[in-house]
Amino acid sequence: MLNNKNDSHILILNNAKQEFLELGFEKASMRSIARKAGFTAGALYKHFKNKEEMFYTLVEPAYLKLLKMFDKCTDSLMDDIVESPDELFEDSVNGAVAVLELIYQNYDEFQLMFNHSTGTRFEHIRENLVDIETKLTKQFIETARKNGLNPTEISDTEIHIVATMSLTPLFEVITHGYPYEEAVEIINLMSKVQNYAWEKIINLKVD
Repeated sequence: MLNNKNDSHILILNNAKQEFLELGFEKASMRSIARKAGFTAGALYKHFKNKEEMFYTLVEPAYLKLLKMFDKCTDSLMDDIVESPDELFEDSVNGAVAVLELIYQNYDEFQLMFNHSTGTRFEHIRENLVDIETKLTKQFIETARKNGLNPTEISDTEIHIVATMSLTPLFEVITHGYPYEEAVEIINLMSKVQNYAWEKIINLKVD
């Protein structure tokens, strides 16, 4: 017996999540979700007006946490450029692992965004995140330039490609659902490879 409306809300979302994970957003149906949750279709609509609202209720909080983490990691690297360049590359690796931890703490939600979101505003999440990373990369390069470094001249197209390369390992980890320990090894390795490239791009040598 459900005790209150909140219990019903959680039950519906749990069953909606399973429906979306099994069938994807486009093939999922309100009627099927209602049946799995033990509700009539009419009762379900008292909680959510459509399946889009269900989907966004499930994934939006995790997505916003990811954007906040991106900003936090970028701010840390900006501070390193200004105050402690010797910590730059270590903080870069730590930031990548922190993002990975966030993703695995919200594993189902990121699976929904990356693998089951066709028909929603998240279906182009990879491209959207690359655009965000491109903007942050431009800010990083400009900060390096303003603080006495001499970054290699790099076009907007090249910056976009660099941003794509930076995020692709993370996308692959999410898409294929590697075990966490293996994912950490992958991200650590790729972060070190990317740091070597960044060392050349911003002309910064850290012993």
